[in-house]
Amino acid sequence: MRCEILHETKNRMRLHFCLSHMTIHQADVTEAYFKSIDGIDDIKVYERTGDLIIYYSFTRDELVDLLSKFSYDSEEVKGIEVVGNSRAIQREYEEKLIMTVVLRYVRKIFFPAPLRLVLAYIKSIKYILKALKSLAKGKLDVSVLDAVGITVSLIRGDFETASSVMFLLKIGEILEDWTHKKSVSDLANTMSLGVEKVWTRTADGQEVLVPTTEVNADDEIVLRTSNMIPLDGVIIEGGATVNQSAITGEPVAVNKTVGSQVFAGTVVESGECVVRVTKVNGQGRYDRIVKMIEESEKLKSSVESKAANLADRLVPFSLFGTIFTYLITSNVTKALSILMVDYSCALKLTMPVAVLSAINECSNYDITVKGGKYLEAVSRANVIVFDKTGTLTNAQPKVAETVTFGNNDETEMLRLAACLEEHFPHSVANAVVNKAKE
Repeated sequence: MRCEILHETKNRMRLHFCLSHMTIHQADVTEAYFKSIDGIDDIKVYERTGDLIIYYSFTRDELVDLLSKFSYDSEEVKGIEVVGNSRAIQREYEEKLIMTVVLRYVRKIFFPAPLRLVLAYIKSIKYILKALKSLAKGKLDVSVLDAVGITVSLIRGDFETASSVMFLLKIGEILEDWTHKKSVSDLANTMSLGVEKVWTRTADGQEVLVPTTEVNADDEIVLRTSNMIPLDGVIIEGGATVNQSAITGEPVAVNKTVGSQVFAGTVVESGECVVRVTKVNGQGRYDRIVKMIEESEKLKSSVESKAANLADRLVPFSLFGTIFTYLITSNVTKALSILMVDYSCALKLTMPVAVLSAINECSNYDITVKGGKYLEAVSRANVIVFDKTGTLTNAQPKVAETVTFGNNDETEMLRLAACLEEHFPHSVANAVVNKAKE
């Protein structure tokens, strides 16, 4: 890829991809590709300008060589599966927000007053119908407040106020939807397994590399040492030791033989086996993750429920305040201001967004939270009992001392031990190899 270096400091480089236009998909692929490379600490891609900021820990020459070899046409880059769609969501809602504001002022500047009045009446129908549905169910909620404010403004002939209220409500809806979708997408991103392709065995015994999303139930997949298991299944051939710490919290690998079940998200530490896929939930990994997250939102905390109920309970007070203000002042504008400055909407919006943001933040620290009520439970806890090895311990042994016999040299003995151990994926073997590297 032809690049132009715009600025650089130690272990940080800002550069520009010399493209006529960078698409959202290209930006996602670029970010996913470089993040998968050891030595790239972080990367930010700006698709509108085609710029990248790369933080790296290897040499500058290695980075330049890596960039020069990068190509969107290479098989390695083409095979990258992008998990999540945060960038597309960002672009979609940015455009929605800009178009809403632009159309508002185009109508205000160029449309005649009679036409703006007709448009105000047409747009108000949605809010009035929503309020009528709530009243039909015996509910006096926030939608009723909105409809009252809009309807009274229209009856008074003050369509500018009604239009302004509807415009602000539209902006609020966009921001709420944007925040919610982006939080869910980001959370799904951080929880993805990162397995894009898997070797499948065909009927004639051939091994074919296919995208994980194309694997179906009863397909046979081949797994080898260090592979992450992408789908639930049963071993039908071979055997392996599998690290199930992602599910059970236990870092000690478990022996799996023919007939044993294996689960998505676990890792083959050693061995080779053929697994028949038993469960494919949804059309792809991302769909399954999003489904889990959306289901977890049903497990709302009592604070969220209380906030929603409190918001609805505030509505009668707002209506009473409006009537009371009118009786005292006989001023409709002052009375309507009570409806305009209403806090119940903020209560309903901020609680779910705060919980989603907290869950997303936890996932950045490798903590999976399956619902708001669990976050709330932790806040009330005064005793925590840990029952899994590796939760508090490092679960990675280290060489404390090298003891030799026969006056042999410690360094030489460590070197020989590491030569023997480097091909064996056991945690103690890894400790010996790491010590030798040091």
